[in-house]
Amino acid sequence: PEQERDLTALIRSANDSASDVAVYRARAHGFLPKAPIKKANVLETLAPLWLARYPPRSEFADDMSQSRFTRSDSLSSLESSASLNEAIAATPVEVIQMVDLIDAIFRAGDVVSNWDAVWEKMHALKGDLLTLQVGSKVIAAVGMINSFRELHTNEELIDRWNILRDRITSLASST
Repeated sequence: PEQERDLTALIRSANDSASDVAVYRARAHGFLPKAPIKKANVLETLAPLWLARYPPRSEFADDMSQSRFTRSDSLSSLESSASLNEAIAATPVEVIQMVDLIDAIFRAGDVVSNWDAVWEKMHALKGDLLTLQVGSKVIAAVGMINSFRELHTNEELIDRWNILRDRITSLASST
């Protein structure tokens, strides 16, 4: 308990179901949703958790009372998993920007030689897609991204990318 006072334990959610969130709340000071957090939103995401855990001290606050917050108190500023997901969700514009960035690599030609860079960007794209609320179309696109690991030639990769690019562009335009 005394060491815990100087520690903030956050869990990155593997599943944002209500039962899992209840476990996270019982065992940690807060949780981060499964969806990736954009750089621009890191402080917005962590600030309420930090302030709930370490509220600003007033001149008249007793040190002992400040250190005896319960885990449920530390989560009181976090309205809901849904509101946090809204804060970190990618916009369709951000998805299209990532598609354009990946497309530039594919247009350069030698995808196999640049595979590490391509896969890193596609992995980020997959995370962005998972924050969109368009159901089965997103799942299909994510599955297609995963299938790139099975391809070995520039021609196979480029053909699959052209199909995926068009699907994602259509998907992002419909949101």
